[in-house]
Amino acid sequence: MSILLPTLGHFGDIPQLAILPYVLAALMAAVIAVDWMFSRRRPSLSSRRNIPQSLSVNCEHTVKIEITNNDRLAFHFDVEEHFPEDWSLHTELLELEIQPDESLQLEYKVTPRKRGLARLSFTEFCVTSSLGYWQFSWLYENDSDIKVYPNFLAIQNMAGLNGSINLTQAGLKKFNLRGSGMDFRQLREYREGESLKQIDWRATSRFNKLISKEFQEEKNQHVMIMLDAGQRMRVHDDDMTYFDHALNSLILLSHSALKNGDSLSLQSFGSETRWLGQMKGVQSVSKILHHFYDLYPQKIASDYVKAAQDLLLKQPKRALILLVSCLRDEDFSDLLAAVKILQKKHLVAVISISEPIYETILNDPVDNFEQSLMYSSAQMLNQSIERNFKRLKKQGVICVHAPATQLTSNVINTYLSVKKAGLL
Repeated sequence: MSILLPTLGHFGDIPQLAILPYVLAALMAAVIAVDWMFSRRRPSLSSRRNIPQSLSVNCEHTVKIEITNNDRLAFHFDVEEHFPEDWSLHTELLELEIQPDESLQLEYKVTPRKRGLARLSFTEFCVTSSLGYWQFSWLYENDSDIKVYPNFLAIQNMAGLNGSINLTQAGLKKFNLRGSGMDFRQLREYREGESLKQIDWRATSRFNKLISKEFQEEKNQHVMIMLDAGQRMRVHDDDMTYFDHALNSLILLSHSALKNGDSLSLQSFGSETRWLGQMKGVQSVSKILHHFYDLYPQKIASDYVKAAQDLLLKQPKRALILLVSCLRDEDFSDLLAAVKILQKKHLVAVISISEPIYETILNDPVDNFEQSLMYSSAQMLNQSIERNFKRLKKQGVICVHAPATQLTSNVINTYLSVKKAGLL
């Protein structure tokens, strides 16, 4: 129209039409200005967020929002939530329209990537003006303080962790279940292949058939976890640090030990010493989650000897000590001294996270001198670490060296294997 009218005015000798585009432009500008004036008022919207107060790190969670229009006008808008930068959003919130006195229920999915205290602050509405020429963004306070814990949802899926670890590889000697030191559970019919020592002859004569005694692993034993929170545990494995992998695994171990009737204590060392002692009952897992959920390893070399001395003062009674770290060649001299201190009263297991970089270097092709040097260095370091683990095993230490992704099964199965072997 803006092209047609001036053309008609020129060729049709109608000068009044030549100024018509300017009139239309002025009217359009006036309409846009009026639209801006009447739409810049803050809309009377409200939002209420429904989110669990406790989330599990690296797990997908659903957040629900209820949006209510308390205004006399209908609104067309986009909605955006202000959540922490280290959270991943999986569901984009769509454009919406809400009528007066109407409420809308929305939901989206997020995954928190970092443990600790997190805050969701504002809900932002990007409202389209009445005539559609403008969009105004309005922030509405909607604070939610959330605690992001280690992966406690994994407790629901613990199938397969039944003590299947190779006892020889773990540094354990295989023991037959003994009558002494084991808790009696029940009498039942004799099963073919069982030891004659298990037969209860008095019950057998009473029922006129072979009756066996069934035992269960001894309860009320004590498990102590020493978790390294020093610089070695800052290494990342995909999206998680070694410390996060270890913490997740130890939460599951705690659940297993407490469920088996044993008591549990945990101590972090390195950047910060935190102590949580003498817990019993599966409900105590929540205490562990709360006590360590905001602990992060720092650039500090861990003092194994001091940590061992501190632990010995707190726990004089014999226990299974699980020391979890990421050991390198230069750490073993201090570790050996710490182990000797702990072995005065305790059974010690060292769980070390293996670093995949060495395996990667050893598997890569060697095409030049620099790669050959890297290969030789990785081979020497691997052999040195293996020698040091052999030294620990000769001293009676249970040793496990596993990747971070396999830490959970190794930690829990080490504990279960000690129980089955009757070493405590």
